[in-house]
Amino acid sequence: MSNQLFQNYDTAKIFGFGKRTEVASYVNDSYDTVTLAAGTLMGRIATTNKVVPLTSAAVDGSQIPLGFVLNTHSIEAGDTVDIALVVAGDVVEELITLQGSDTLNTVISGRTLRDRILGDTMGILLKSTDELTGYDNA
Repeated sequence: MSNQLFQNYDTAKIFGFGKRTEVASYVNDSYDTVTLAAGTLMGRIATTNKVVPLTSAAVDGSQIPLGFVLNTHSIEAGDTVDIALVVAGDVVEELITLQGSDTLNTVISGRTLRDRILGDTMGILLKSTDELTGYDNA
């Protein structure tokens, strides 16, 4: 019989410790339903203040990370929906959603997206999913 205590941690969650959120309006100005998956990295268009999924090729301000979508949303064509964005806290990097061929190593204005997330947000820390997966790693 073992005297060791085992704890099971759910590392499938995208967001961990210290999560802070802000609400932003998402406008679906397309002709199709748009699904924003939890963990999608968002940026903000500077001239309109609209939030959109971040793409590194943008030059309208939305290439700068704002936060991650907290919950999955399905937004009908023409609708405007308030969505919660995680703007600070721990985020599991393997579970985030990026657009097109963007990766955390994509360079935007001389800095990798990974560095932009850390430096341009209120304190998002990217974490690996192997943290706290066994009794021997603290």
